[in-house]
Amino acid sequence: MRIYGAARRGAGPAAGKRGGAGGRRLPPGAALLLLALIAGGCVGGGEIPATRFYVIDYSLAPRKNSAPLLPVSVGVDNFRSDALYRSERMVFRKAPYRVDFYPYERWGARPDEIVTDRMIDHLLALNRFREVVRAGGGTRVGYLVRGRVKRFEEVDSPGGYAAVVQIEISVVHRRSGRVILQRRLKGEKRAKTKPPQGYVNAMAENLRGLLGKAAEEIAEAVSRHLRRRAPRP
Repeated sequence: MRIYGAARRGAGPAAGKRGGAGGRRLPPGAALLLLALIAGGCVGGGEIPATRFYVIDYSLAPRKNSAPLLPVSVGVDNFRSDALYRSERMVFRKAPYRVDFYPYERWGARPDEIVTDRMIDHLLALNRFREVVRAGGGTRVGYLVRGRVKRFEEVDSPGGYAAVVQIEISVVHRRSGRVILQRRLKGEKRAKTKPPQGYVNAMAENLRGLLGKAAEEIAEAVSRHLRRRAPRP
């Protein structure tokens, strides 16, 4: 499993410190004084800290299984996501109805992009389909996998930190337009070390288990649908 953090200069305060979406406003006079001090080099004086970027990029060995190869092509459409997760910002939650963001740590891609890429990896590693492709590339497919990211966040509690992910998946038979599978899956994994790195590691483990389960259910749904459509002797 490979999890990377990369730094980019010029983004704000030191990595590892987190904050909410707002703060107290300075009185006009104090704000002008602060600007004058900054312009004169009297505040800070240190190097501008870095923004760090994290990716989830684990390896999957092709599975050796006794199940027959399904003679179909499966396409994976780009997953969508709820509004909160449509950027690279890392979300954390300390209360059910409040969210905050890591101000200077980011995902290397949006959560929906991460999940789409890893979903393709899991379906390929399963070795159950004749072909697995990214939808929209002009390849005709028999079945289309669609999905949506409902949660992709760190949850903080007195007991520690956890990576929580929730996704919706569906499988559509392209010729008939029939939905043959529709599921909502949720996974939660406790971080073994402090965030942000501990959170990223936990999210990688969480996704690996959750998407592995999703791939199995997709293969079973396609296999079941093919058996029902097969001509009877």
